[in-house]
Amino acid sequence: METMLQQTVFLPAGFERRSPTLRNRVRRFFNDYWLVPVLICYLQLVTQLFYSADLPLARLYKVNRTFLHEIPIFYQIATREFPYTLVGHFSEFIDHWLYQWDLYQIPHEELKSALNSADTRENVYHLLVASRTHHQSEIGGIATLSYHPAGPRIHLYGIPSSNGDYSAQLHEAAESFPRLIDLLSRPEHQDILEKVGVRQGTPEKIISLINNSLVSTDDKKKIIRNFVGMYDALSYSRYLLSPFQLKEAIGKIPFGERFIGLYHFHNGINQPPSAGDIEESLRKRQLVMTFSEAGWSFYDVVKGDLKQIDIEVEKKGMP
Repeated sequence: METMLQQTVFLPAGFERRSPTLRNRVRRFFNDYWLVPVLICYLQLVTQLFYSADLPLARLYKVNRTFLHEIPIFYQIATREFPYTLVGHFSEFIDHWLYQWDLYQIPHEELKSALNSADTRENVYHLLVASRTHHQSEIGGIATLSYHPAGPRIHLYGIPSSNGDYSAQLHEAAESFPRLIDLLSRPEHQDILEKVGVRQGTPEKIISLINNSLVSTDDKKKIIRNFVGMYDALSYSRYLLSPFQLKEAIGKIPFGERFIGLYHFHNGINQPPSAGDIEESLRKRQLVMTFSEAGWSFYDVVKGDLKQIDIEVEKKGMP
């Protein structure tokens, strides 16, 4: 048998040995960069829950705006209050799909049973009383349910509202024109102003008047006071949460408790869920509590379906 010798072939520099056809060039391109479109698609998917209170098209716009012009969302999720926000992000993602498919949801009857506790009835009543003294926003948070031999029990974990925090910042910056301009012009604050109900273009007008040298300092301060007062009047009947706050709170839910949904208090009497509450219930379960003549009422809103539980409270000795 003849011995076969391998011959070394020297090719000129820059010679492309791979097939130059279009099909192979496209294939090689995807081999090199296939992770890029996968990463982008993943970010688009997981951030659809980020602006959960917005319509899908508005949510997509805000997600892409954040992705292109600010720090990537997932980086903030992974680094803010680690590991709670990260754990809460994936928990919220799972809860969202379970809610959409009506899987593993807490029945309304179990909530009704949990409200039979005398302690729960009085505690919620006192929280409603405290809510009426809070003039920056409504009070709310997340609600969970745990199971005990005596029956189910509801837990309310309060979360400061983003519109209430913004109100505090406005009051602190009222005497400083540069700080106020910064608060009114930041992109992350535009969503709060819009959802509270401040007319579009109002912040720009305020900034323009502050920068106008023809307007006296006293007039500028009066304009600012009027704006802050208007904002507080609108914010009083709103409860807004930033996605980071919500994810962090969900990540801190103790073991043995099941997430129900978002709750908040209405400060009026016999004040049912608003149209905005019902709309938001299409994406996340809403629990609304308000005063009634006999005590208070509990509204359970699931995908637009509203169920009411009336709670009687002995008010003697209560504020």
